[in-house]
Amino acid sequence: MLTNRIPLSEYEARWKRAQAVAKANGVEALVVWGKGGGTVDTANDLIYLANYAPVFPYAPDLPDKWAGLSHGAVILPVSGEPVLIAESPAVRKDIIPMKDVRSADGFVADKVAKTLRELGLSGARVGLVAGPWLVASVYKRLLTVANDIQFVELDYAIEGLRAHKSTLEFQLLREAAEVGNAAMEAMMKSASTIGTTEADAVAAAYDIAIRRGAAMIDAACASGPHSAFYAHGMAPQWTTRRLESGDIFHCDMYGAAVEGYTWDFSRSVVAGGKWSTAQEEVYDSAIAAIDAGVAACRPGISSADLHDVVLKVLKDRDVYCGYPLHGHSYGIGWESPWLVPGNVTQIEAGMAIAIECMAGREDVGFVKFEHNVLVHADRTELISTCPAKI
Repeated sequence: MLTNRIPLSEYEARWKRAQAVAKANGVEALVVWGKGGGTVDTANDLIYLANYAPVFPYAPDLPDKWAGLSHGAVILPVSGEPVLIAESPAVRKDIIPMKDVRSADGFVADKVAKTLRELGLSGARVGLVAGPWLVASVYKRLLTVANDIQFVELDYAIEGLRAHKSTLEFQLLREAAEVGNAAMEAMMKSASTIGTTEADAVAAAYDIAIRRGAAMIDAACASGPHSAFYAHGMAPQWTTRRLESGDIFHCDMYGAAVEGYTWDFSRSVVAGGKWSTAQEEVYDSAIAAIDAGVAACRPGISSADLHDVVLKVLKDRDVYCGYPLHGHSYGIGWESPWLVPGNVTQIEAGMAIAIECMAGREDVGFVKFEHNVLVHADRTELISTCPAKI
């Protein structure tokens, strides 16, 4: 849930940092887009800058009636106050930090173009922070109705700012993790019971998280003969498959619980609670790999080196790695740096890092394990504290 808990001073600091990015890139303003409609993971930048997520689900444009429903934008001039362009007049102004909130009345691109002109930016170079949130039809309409604006693509400008957390943001992530820990433990207990379905296990987690105000984004599950899949159900990510004795069940669960701030961690269980020797060897290897990553996650280590710390443990134990990613920054959504080979970006104090793996053997099955940490100048704080095993 989004409330008025974050003070105006925090938003003002974010706006100033964004304005500095705009100046450094030679643009006179930023237009930052987001898309809402039932989830928060496509409105990350809007939540960060404006405490706002559009409420309408995505609907294809209907000529002369609306264009760009579910979208919103923040216009941030390099000098002056930011402007929020909302999809409709029904906006929670009691929690929006900026004074200038304008309704697009269903035509978001048109309102953005009109507002840019009103701000004296006709003909100006303007940074467009759109990422994957701006669907093609709305983007094409924006280029048409704002054809006097020189847009410069700066998709990751705000994401780069989000990666460095304030003291308050660390506290919000701790509180989000408390919700995630309780939800994940409930899921693990449910999935440990023979006869439980994957859907039952997810429902046990969601029952806790949703009652505590969380927006659930994903619960990527697989089990038994399908454990090599990241998520066997796809849409939804879980199935109604009933767990049989000895089945591995794993889930990568991701939710936003506190002011849009998230948790993101993974656990695995065996239905019936009794791991075979081979299964336990695989899961213990995954846990050891992530524990090694947590121990190595300090300011100054590169993303690639941290990835390699995790991978080395798995290789030394002759366990196959299910995917080539071993983590990423997170906060309001997923962020760079990504823990992948070749990424020289260094881990810094003030980052929140999710360290993860999916690992297994073809004749045994696959597991997932993931921890969330907060990186301080002198220590790493583990906040994913639900049990590794049930």
